[in-house]
Amino acid sequence: MNRIMKLFTGVCLMVMTVSATLAQPQPLRVLMVGGGGSHDFGRWYGQEDKKTIESTGKYSVTYTEQTDSIPAYLKQADLLILTNNQPISAAGQAAITKFVEKGHGLLLLHAAVWYNWADWPAYNLNYVGGGSKSHEKLQEIKNLVVNPAHPITQGVPAKFEFVDELYRHVPDPAAKGIEVLVIGQSKETDAVYPGVFTVKHRKAKIVGITTGHDERSHQHEAYKTLLINALNWIAN
Repeated sequence: MNRIMKLFTGVCLMVMTVSATLAQPQPLRVLMVGGGGSHDFGRWYGQEDKKTIESTGKYSVTYTEQTDSIPAYLKQADLLILTNNQPISAAGQAAITKFVEKGHGLLLLHAAVWYNWADWPAYNLNYVGGGSKSHEKLQEIKNLVVNPAHPITQGVPAKFEFVDELYRHVPDPAAKGIEVLVIGQSKETDAVYPGVFTVKHRKAKIVGITTGHDERSHQHEAYKTLLINALNWIAN
């Protein structure tokens, strides 16, 4: 009898363990595409931002600089992060367009809000709402939260500073529009530009974060909070 009871107890514990495992939500699959010039993409996006994102336990990040692999990777992805400024093939552009137009979330970091692709004007028009063609010199930027009520700015100080490139981001009047959440101000010229913004789209949630040059932003708590909040927002 004792042997039967032990066997029964063991089976029950096994069933409970399997049930608990099945009940745990699986991490959302994030594809992050980096690579190009003027930045250490692998170090600060492929390592640092990946670590920050995966520390939440909610996401699993695949980082690649092989843009030819975008169509294959997107078939297995729930969310997309672009931070590259290297060329994307016509097949890659088509795969990204299809992914976003289906309503999947898109997060654009630093280099990806630039006017990178002359052969893909729809990207800046529809997914960036404009873009940057230049930036101020590397310097300490004053970042000011202008929409503290938005989920992306929750837990972010009203004012924070770090050294970075202040992108001269200009909205395109022909686009659907952007909502600015954080502005960046040059200490040298007092010029003000969008720093964090959402892009209006009929189906997808899209966020742009213009800063992210090196460790001085990627390791800053405000940047990390914005990164996680932005991902949480596009995921819901």
